Amino acid sequence: TGTNENTLKSSPLIEIYRKKDIEVLILDDEIDEIVISSIPKYKDFELKSVNKADAEQDLSDNDNKSKEKFKPLTNRIKNVLKDKVKDVNISSRLMDSPSCIVIDQNDPSIQMQEIMKRMGNANSMPEVKPILEINPNHKIISKMDKMNKTKKFKDACHLLLEQALLIEGINLSNPAEFVSRL
Repeated sequence: TGTNENTLKSSPLIEIYRKKDIEVLILDDEIDEIVISSIPKYKDFELKSVNKADAEQDLSDNDNKSKEKFKPLTNRIKNVLKDKVKDVNISSRLMDSPSCIVIDQNDPSIQMQEIMKRMGNANSMPEVKPILEINPNHKIISKMDKMNKTKKFKDACHLLLEQALLIEGINLSNPAEFVSRL
């Protein structure tokens, strides 16, 4: 769910679904977030939100070798972004994009958080940090794996997160920092 159909259609979150020719229901009305969360099934179809951390588990090839190989890199990225993300994981949903953000299964979606803020309930909600997923087959990730923990590496970590946030339609807390990193 989201607010812009074109943004939702081009989201990195649905790359694996496109590759496997699986239809994805695009919901671009604010009320959809509330309605769909209360309807787990339609006829024989289980409805899952693609922006949840475990959404692609049924579709993945479970390449544990990649996860183990890139574990040191995910740890280094998490160390750099520790205040901004809940976790950093290897993604099996990404085909072309270097990174995306997802949320924990038990956390409210980004859209639900925005709805709550607009309703004046922002203070009653705990801060929910996204989970950054990275594509182990992307050139940027391969180059980062070989980098030392320099300013360039730290900038690349922040750029991975910030571009993933922007793609999902989330405003950056400090756009000037983003521009200076570019």
